[in-house]
Amino acid sequence: MLLEMSAVMVAIAFVILTFFLIRTLQSVKSSLDEVTQTLGQMKIEVREIGDEVKAVVGNANEMAVDLRTKLTKLDHLFSSVGDVGQVVHELTTTVRQSATGFFSSFKQPKRRQAPEQRTEKWQAVLEGALAAADVLLRIKSARAQPAGKRAGD
Repeated sequence: MLLEMSAVMVAIAFVILTFFLIRTLQSVKSSLDEVTQTLGQMKIEVREIGDEVKAVVGNANEMAVDLRTKLTKLDHLFSSVGDVGQVVHELTTTVRQSATGFFSSFKQPKRRQAPEQRTEKWQAVLEGALAAADVLLRIKSARAQPAGKRAGD
């Protein structure tokens, strides 16, 4: 009888162990199902993010090319500005030297020019001014006339 009771107790223990083992395995199965579902969602999201990253990189490349083109164009502009700056510097230097020479001529005593020479110089200056005024009047009259009625047509 002891042997029979031991067999019954082993059978009951086996049934209880099997019951708890089944519950544990069901819990593990549900956890694995959730992990599988989460991984599926992650794959979809990673694909979407990858597509967005590709679009952003494409836009960044287009912007870099556009920026490079515009900077190349600006290089020519800055080169021209540098040239203008050089010309202005040279002009300023020339004006400064001329002004220095002009003022130094007042400081040094010179012999007086003959009145005839001064009169000739003033006459040349006046003739130049009259010629410049004549040119300006011709330009104004040419601008005032319509394109079809100009004097050379």
